[in-house]
Amino acid sequence: MFRTRHLWLLLTLLLALLLAACGPAATPTPEPTPTRPIRPTFTPTVVPTDTPEPTPTPQPTDTPPPPPTDTPTPAAPKARVGGDGQVNVRTGPGTAYAEAGQVATGAELDILASNAAGDWYEVCCVDGQNVWIVARLVEVTGDPALIQVAQNIPAPPVATIAPTRPPVVVQPTAPAQPTQPPAPTAPPAPTFRFVKYSIEPRPNSNSLVSVFGGLYNAALDLSNPVTGYKMVVQAPSGQQQEEEFGPAFLRGDAGYPSEFLFNAKIEMPLSDGTYRAWVADSGGNQVSEAWDLGVAGETRTFIVRWREQ
Repeated sequence: MFRTRHLWLLLTLLLALLLAACGPAATPTPEPTPTRPIRPTFTPTVVPTDTPEPTPTPQPTDTPPPPPTDTPTPAAPKARVGGDGQVNVRTGPGTAYAEAGQVATGAELDILASNAAGDWYEVCCVDGQNVWIVARLVEVTGDPALIQVAQNIPAPPVATIAPTRPPVVVQPTAPAQPTQPPAPTAPPAPTFRFVKYSIEPRPNSNSLVSVFGGLYNAALDLSNPVTGYKMVVQAPSGQQQEEEFGPAFLRGDAGYPSEFLFNAKIEMPLSDGTYRAWVADSGGNQVSEAWDLGVAGETRTFIVRWREQ
């Protein structure tokens, strides 16, 4: 029995050897492939390049300022003379001042100043001197805002009464004996508050008729003229013009032998014939005797006076 067991072991061993010989050949273990050693990577060195010079910042150029805009210069004021013919100019702003000459219609004068009321202009020049002209007789051209009020206006001349000629005394004559019944008596002339006192016709070359009036109180007190009345002048055509008597007497032809006083003045267009002048109250009623003023040739200026009864 022991031998049988050994035999079986032997057979098993032989069978195992045979199976081992007949099986697939064993795969040899591959040898590792030798690898190349890793070479170090070449890092290129950056060669510095030349740094360009910085571009200069352009400097701002000076911008020339715009040319100044021309401001128009206001035109100097001038006075263009209106009316017809010649216009009187005076040494001051008012009819109380002496006449300084005449200027023709259409003449243009420089306006230097005005009076405070603005109704007279000082102008240049007439006969080489500054004179005054009434504003309503001129047309202003240029810029009226440039007209300044005059600062050194001379005071008006002080009025003095002009001497009057003594009245001519007419001796009465004996009335003639009527040969027939007398004519009916005319109604008495109206009684007025003011009576004619004196009249002085004077020559003048102006193209106007000038009437200077004086209204006196009963005492002929020059410091207290009668006011509240007006002088009325009527032309031959029937045209009338009025002017109130002022509160003070003014001088005409001041400083000359022909000097006279007045406190009302009227100028009218020239026309040969008889003009009439009288005193009227505020209602237009005649309260004085009337003067007849004969205009002929160069007799164009009249100084007429009335006196309170």
